[in-house]
Amino acid sequence: MPRSSSFRAALAGLLTAGLASLGAQAPAAAAPAEEADALVVHIDTIDPVLPRSGDLVITGTVTNVSQDTYTRINLHAFSSEQPILDSLNLVNSAASDPRQAVGDRVTVPGTFYTVDELAPGETAYFSDTVPVDLLDMDPRVEGVYWIGVHAFGDGAVPRDAVADGRARTFIPARPASDASVEASVVLSVRSRVWFTDEGKVGGLDRWEKRLAEGGTLDGVLDMAESADGTPYSWLVDPAVLVALTRLERANPARSIVPNPNIPDPSIPDEQPTETPSAEEGEQSGAAVGGWDTLAPPTSPTAEPTAQEQALATAAASWLNRFRDLVGTQPVLTLPFGDLDVSAAVRNDRTRLDQAVARSAEAMSVLRLPSRPAVSPTSDLLSPEALQTVAPDTVVLLGDSAFDLPPTTPNSVVKMLGHKILVTSTAAESGGPGPTAATDPLAMRQRLLSEAALRALDDDSAPLIITMPAVWQGEDAAAFFDELEQPWLDVVPVETIADEPNNAVGRPASALNYTTRDQAKELGAGNFTAATRATNAAALLEQVLSLQTTIEAQVRDEALVTLSEQHRSRPRLALRAASRVGEAMSGYLGKVQIEAPGSVTLFSASGKLGATLVNNLDQPVTVQVRPTTDGRLTISGLDGERTLGPGARTLLRYEATTDQLGVHNVRFVVTSLDGAPLGSSDAVQMRAARVSALVWIAMAGGALVLFGMIGYRLPGQIRARRAELAAAGRGEDEAAAADDEVGVEESSTPSAVRPEPSAATPLLPGRP
Repeated sequence: MPRSSSFRAALAGLLTAGLASLGAQAPAAAAPAEEADALVVHIDTIDPVLPRSGDLVITGTVTNVSQDTYTRINLHAFSSEQPILDSLNLVNSAASDPRQAVGDRVTVPGTFYTVDELAPGETAYFSDTVPVDLLDMDPRVEGVYWIGVHAFGDGAVPRDAVADGRARTFIPARPASDASVEASVVLSVRSRVWFTDEGKVGGLDRWEKRLAEGGTLDGVLDMAESADGTPYSWLVDPAVLVALTRLERANPARSIVPNPNIPDPSIPDEQPTETPSAEEGEQSGAAVGGWDTLAPPTSPTAEPTAQEQALATAAASWLNRFRDLVGTQPVLTLPFGDLDVSAAVRNDRTRLDQAVARSAEAMSVLRLPSRPAVSPTSDLLSPEALQTVAPDTVVLLGDSAFDLPPTTPNSVVKMLGHKILVTSTAAESGGPGPTAATDPLAMRQRLLSEAALRALDDDSAPLIITMPAVWQGEDAAAFFDELEQPWLDVVPVETIADEPNNAVGRPASALNYTTRDQAKELGAGNFTAATRATNAAALLEQVLSLQTTIEAQVRDEALVTLSEQHRSRPRLALRAASRVGEAMSGYLGKVQIEAPGSVTLFSASGKLGATLVNNLDQPVTVQVRPTTDGRLTISGLDGERTLGPGARTLLRYEATTDQLGVHNVRFVVTSLDGAPLGSSDAVQMRAARVSALVWIAMAGGALVLFGMIGYRLPGQIRARRAELAAAGRGEDEAAAADDEVGVEESSTPSAVRPEPSAATPLLPGRP
């Protein structure tokens, strides 16, 4: 592990104190609760640079946060006598205890402001004008001084020498050198983006606060509008802009409805249903001549809530203001979702490519000029990540990213084939407590103080500061107020980045990225969960017969779970990605196969049926793959099957086997590429001894039948013949008797011989 310098250690302590002050208007080094000030003092305006003569004016507010009424509240200015002469001492001073004495108060009558009475919860304004000659500091001595206000009043505790409230900041003396210092200010638009289980933008209450007057998103636009010609640069996470676009459209849920703006590839030369004009495209965020992939198609039956309708108005207003402020100036564009670049390169390199491409796509659809950038919120980047990002990417890293902060004439170093713009993490950490570190006026005074100290060096490097995305208070406009000074040249950061041959080479070993830094990255589990979700969405897109944007929707939802801003709570991000994957599995599982529980074959082959059901509200194209245990052959319907919404279809197959026994058949619903969708059903086919016994029984019955026929038929013939024979002998005897009678009557003439009666039957065989 590389050994950090004492400078970085000091910066780390400062950053810790600065971060602690982001959440509330608390001191940088918080005092115990019982010692909290009863009066909260806030400085609204102050001269940006110490005047060399005349008066110094401080205005602000004092608020009674106690339960007691305070009277005769005097607000006295105070200042330090000795200047701060280097950045390290300025760092330590900013992190000091707000109760620490740094200078004497001015108590001359007429130089302080008095508030007669302040009830609990009330706020009063003050304006204090102090002659510079009465302050301890010497305006002719270069450096940075303390300046602030102490409040004393009569309350439940009698007035004493301990202030009841205080506020302090830095103020630089004007540099004596004629040389100017370059400075670049980068305004940030970045924030956590969450999606609900339905795929809507989540955390609507937080979005309301961000967009409300004085919120973080409103404040950054206020600051930009107050620049009034002072150059600055934008650093934006397009995921925030996409979220605002979706809020502008009443926050539609995730949808598999075909997008009317996407042509069906099966129809040659199909055009979108309606191509927006240039003006409509700018208003709606849709790209002219392209397909809008910023939000899902809105269902005609979807009714936005009152909150969603209010947010739609607020988001539309914010986006319009932002477009006007950007104009033609390229926006430094972060990888989509403020991707944890170091973790992505370590766990899934494709995510970096996807995030960069998605950001470029979103900015194009929004018709905003952009330029790819990488600027980690931690100010640190691994060497592997630096080596991986595209060469044309603008890389901004804090000076704490280096084992020894580089001191170059241009704040630009060259490393691993990249230009790195080195930002001042000290200036970014903000002003001293008890005022919030990110208070706009505190940030302005910190920037001016850092620049003034650099002006003491003839080889001073430009000061680059990336402004925090979280603001306290409603005074964002105070930052650019009087920022431009005769000795300070404020330029866009792109100007510094594009200066030719201004980078000083540094070895990769100078990049201070330790195993401890690596341990803070998002883990492999987060990337695995995101991959499951996007793979399932890609499969769903293949299955749907009509083209949708579900794959793009889920890609956005997955990328925002890989944000560096989730490092503090990675399990929440992992669960969010897992829920997206489960939702996709739920869609895929609605295409189901239903088969009978068991089937009996009465021969070596027979028919087998199954039912394919589409429970989605969109048509699908799938195939069903039957698999067996290898002793049974299933043939019949192969290839794709297309089902409309809610449709069912019967599939018929031919089952063949030459082996007796029970055979297992499983039907699996798959995509046309053979990827299982999740639904399957099993059938037991019985082609065992049951069918053989039936045939044996039938054959045995036939043998018995024909055997009995063969046995009895000859006897019946013989009996019949005997009967006939017996009948024949009787006739012969009668005939013989007749002959005897005839002899006796032979003398009788034949003419009188009687003829046989017609009624006399003839014996068989006789004519």
